[in-house]
Amino acid sequence: MLGSIATSARQYFSLVGTVSPRYLALAFLTYYVSVLLYGIRWKLVLNGVGRDAPLGELVKAILASIFINNVTPMSRSGGELLRMAWVSRRAMVPTGVSAVSIVYERILETVPVFVLFLAGMTYFSSEEPIPFVLLGVTGIFLIWVKWDSFVRLSLHLFKAPVSPEEIERIASLKDMHGLNVAAIILSSVVWLLDVLRLKLITLAFGLNLAWSFIAVISIANLFFGLLAFTPGGVGIIEGGLIGTLTYFGIPTALAVSITLLERFVSYVVSSLVGLVVLLTSGGVEIWKALKSQ
Repeated sequence: MLGSIATSARQYFSLVGTVSPRYLALAFLTYYVSVLLYGIRWKLVLNGVGRDAPLGELVKAILASIFINNVTPMSRSGGELLRMAWVSRRAMVPTGVSAVSIVYERILETVPVFVLFLAGMTYFSSEEPIPFVLLGVTGIFLIWVKWDSFVRLSLHLFKAPVSPEEIERIASLKDMHGLNVAAIILSSVVWLLDVLRLKLITLAFGLNLAWSFIAVISIANLFFGLLAFTPGGVGIIEGGLIGTLTYFGIPTALAVSITLLERFVSYVVSSLVGLVVLLTSGGVEIWKALKSQ
């Protein structure tokens, strides 16, 4: 047993030594471009509810929230609350309005997530994709028809003080077609950048996998993250991604190396950057005030 562990360790370190710095740098770039796009999308939604905030503050709030998400149990358990408090204190946006903007972002994200889900289902299923397409269209249609109920349920889950006027404001966002299209496009680009990042990480090891395969792996990674209940999904995401890669024939040592490098970019470094932002931008005081409420 010790011999096999030592062999695996040697294989892993030999693979790490072959990583291409150029592809690794591009993987980092795609991650932080995604953060910038999240900030732009958030700014657009805030504008839609009649509020404005500096893009720099929104990006700082997102970076700090990534750190909080990575150290607290359950996906987005504390990070979204920090974002609400941050924009409320730094841009004088009422808490209810900031909650509205974040909930609306999540609602708009359902469109690209549905598309990814359908892509994954059709890839794994030997049946015709029509039932899955109908399922996705039905889901989006129900959200759209029952928009007010969906908004109220989402705000209830956030437990944010939202006035009837603010609820009406987010309900009216449904009719702002330009905002919806722009936000959905930004959300879709972010998910495409996630796929691109995984592609770049595999290329860093000299592995040129098909885009369709990378997309399926990215979808699996997304759902592992959604199901994870540990801080930052530690253990669950890594185990799931390694298992998925090896299931599709990637050698174990290479699957481990790809997973650890991806998590180094999306978890380790992002946590360190978020911590620095939290410590240097007054985020600690915001977080302490939030916890004391």
